[in-house]
Amino acid sequence: MASGLAGRVDPGWRPAGPAVEDGAVLTDPAADTDVEPQAVLSPLTCAAIFLVVVAGPEQRSLGVIRRLFGDLPALVRAVGFRDNDGFLTCVTGVGAQLWDRLGTAERPAGLHPFQEIKAGGRHAVSTPGDILFHIRAARMDLCFELATQIMSRLGTAVCVVDEVHGFRYFDDRDLIGFVDGTENPVGAAARRAALIGEQDPAFAGGSYVIVQKYLHDLAAWDQIPVEEQERIVGRTKLADIELDDEVKPSYAHNALTTIERDGEEMEILRDNMPFGAPGSGEYGTYFIGYCATPDTTEEMLRNMFIGLPEGNYDRLLDVSRAVTGTLFFVPSATLLESLAEEPPAMAERGSPAGEAAGTGPEAGAAGPGAAPAAAAVGPGAGPAAAGPGVSAGSLRIGSLKGAPPDE
Repeated sequence: MASGLAGRVDPGWRPAGPAVEDGAVLTDPAADTDVEPQAVLSPLTCAAIFLVVVAGPEQRSLGVIRRLFGDLPALVRAVGFRDNDGFLTCVTGVGAQLWDRLGTAERPAGLHPFQEIKAGGRHAVSTPGDILFHIRAARMDLCFELATQIMSRLGTAVCVVDEVHGFRYFDDRDLIGFVDGTENPVGAAARRAALIGEQDPAFAGGSYVIVQKYLHDLAAWDQIPVEEQERIVGRTKLADIELDDEVKPSYAHNALTTIERDGEEMEILRDNMPFGAPGSGEYGTYFIGYCATPDTTEEMLRNMFIGLPEGNYDRLLDVSRAVTGTLFFVPSATLLESLAEEPPAMAERGSPAGEAAGTGPEAGAAGPGAAPAAAAVGPGAGPAAAGPGVSAGSLRIGSLKGAPPDE
């Protein structure tokens, strides 16, 4: 949790290096393939929205979701065009259950539900999630507008199970006061850490992402002397210098989350963000870690919760608890767009005309066993009367695939 990101993008920042700018959308091309990744490697930003939803049980919900997958790149461009210096991006992840429902021929090798961990009163919970939208920008209003547009299109086809608005806290610190992200890989190292390559060629350019929402007991944390806090984290609090191995305990957070295989350190790409609601006493860190294989992140979590060796656990968990935990596959941008098309095998199953494609008059509407009306709790979620998961929203742009805006 105290290892995440550094060097977030401020308004007016200009990218350097291998990143490619396409309007407001930043991507980093896969090194040796023609597959375009999603914006996993784009510059870090000062604002983010993490939106996790569960798809409704009806086939027509899949049609609404597919249409959004096809529209999403253009939607990000349309919203981001309001401020080309805002660096708006959206990374979309798909959970194991929804992936199977979409009827694709293969499942990515590492895609499975998040693995719950219990040890000594510590609990890494596993919570539902079919789609993750990781929305980032230099300004929160851009994130908010894109989240509004996404929820307007999804409507009652999904139920929102978690929504977190993250922000930059001073000089990239988390709410426990430590700089978050000093050891994040950059450049080619970030690409190797985060993007799938030849180990699963059918899904090259993709990634895996694990998200967890941690809540902190700041009153208890503030009672711990700073010197002991530094031993728990493994870095100095003010200067953000890693402690020498001679004084750093084996239970330090950065010791337990350092994974080595065959003499090589295995890294993940984090974009943790603080969040909170002082009025309700909620203070937390949203952990989000991208990796070419979920094995690395899962090993880090086992070390934290169970300990290495067992019982030598991460003392941050004495004052922090995970209240969500979900694993997603992040398809390449190329593969995500292809998911907009229904596989022929599903079309041949004989679902009612218009339902599977999400174009019928009731697309996105609730039915027996569907997500309740509370599914429209996301920012700007459109009412069912707005149409089949499509609303013009504040931009009055309607469907980006050619459907007219609402009248």
